[in-house]
Amino acid sequence: MKAVHRRSSGAGSRPRTGERAQLRIDALAAGGAGVGRIAGEVVFVPATAPGDLVEVELDRSARPARGRLLRVVEPSADRVAPPCRFADTCGGCDWMHVRLEAQQAAHEQILRQAIARATSLAEADLPPIRVHPAPLPLGYRSRARLFARAERAEVRVGYRAPRTHAVVAVDRCLVLGDAIAPLSGELPGVLRGAVGEGDVLISHGASGRPVVEIQWRGQLPPAAWKLLDERTARGEWAGARVTLDGAREAASFGDPRTTILGADGVPLLLPPGGFGQPSEEGAAVLARRAAELAHLDSTRPPHLVELFAGSGTLSVLLARGAPRPAAAASPAEAAAPGLASFTAVELSPEAVACLRQNLAARGLAGKVIEADADQHPLPARADVVVLDPPRGGAPGAARAIAASGARVVVYVSCDPATLARDLGVILRGGFEITDIEAVELFPQTSHIESIVRLSRARRSAR
Repeated sequence: MKAVHRRSSGAGSRPRTGERAQLRIDALAAGGAGVGRIAGEVVFVPATAPGDLVEVELDRSARPARGRLLRVVEPSADRVAPPCRFADTCGGCDWMHVRLEAQQAAHEQILRQAIARATSLAEADLPPIRVHPAPLPLGYRSRARLFARAERAEVRVGYRAPRTHAVVAVDRCLVLGDAIAPLSGELPGVLRGAVGEGDVLISHGASGRPVVEIQWRGQLPPAAWKLLDERTARGEWAGARVTLDGAREAASFGDPRTTILGADGVPLLLPPGGFGQPSEEGAAVLARRAAELAHLDSTRPPHLVELFAGSGTLSVLLARGAPRPAAAASPAEAAAPGLASFTAVELSPEAVACLRQNLAARGLAGKVIEADADQHPLPARADVVVLDPPRGGAPGAARAIAASGARVVVYVSCDPATLARDLGVILRGGFEITDIEAVELFPQTSHIESIVRLSRARRSAR
């Protein structure tokens, strides 16, 4: 169906900024907005679903043009009623109005298009994308970042509204797991009387009890400190940590470290405020697939290097089979290790400490290096490289991999654009893409977690 718009003058005039128009949404874009066209011009419309016919208020000052949704004229079959009463105001779940199967299809399309554009490969030449559905569409998160702001002696705790800094107070978030869901309702009382604003990371701690990490820009009243101490002392929370803006050190209560169930079924420690995937089940799928894709069919045990290792969520599977010191290894292990060596590189000192502890708790061996993984030189003998960089990607590591002698690369990413950019660099080193997988770690949202495996097709000319 062609787009319909209202003209204010002249049969050939185009809709102006602020003018209303109707258009059909063709697809979903990276970032979450729906994509439609008016007279061939692309318009991004948030809060829409593929197939919707919508009426919007146009804003041509943005590039691409933006449309503010006024009403859904004709809903598509992929539009559903969000189960959460905050869905229209909260910026946390931008696709809760989209059918789950359509979310997965959109993730696959966005990922494929991003890789094809950045690498100059035809979409048809890319391998099929394997999608791993989310085990739970709701209640899946074992960690979340909330925002808090003091307003007239009360504190609003929730998520930022879309495209603003306003805090939408949420007393019950449907995507949070049972252990941490009550915190969004409890924290306003704990922080009552505070001045300023801050970020609050909530997650699982020891014995599955919640831990709270507060990064506050302003002042907290004595009552807040007392409540934090009481909750941990009574065992309601495993721990809490508060970092005040400008303070030299953080204040800790109980054990503020995050504890999740590792992909191997053994508890895994993360530092307070440290990186971790949003769901334990999804993280386990991601780690297992990364380890399986890192396998190298070789006549000799390979040397495996992991970059951006964090606290070891992938390492605890990747390091299996690495040789231990002769005094600690059994005769069978010493005779036939699965790996020639395992090396992990991570910049954060706290994450490195947890990584070493997590490996030791499992009797796993390996060399852990505290360094910037995007700048650290790759060992010349590296056969397999696994990397899981932050959202900004790994341009330095990509160049190093392209120039290396590595035979297999497994790239785990949370951003299709920076992933595709880095893949374009790695491919110039004589690699080819063999596998692309999307793991639905963030159902109800536009965020995409993916894994790409590359193998060397030819030795690069150096």
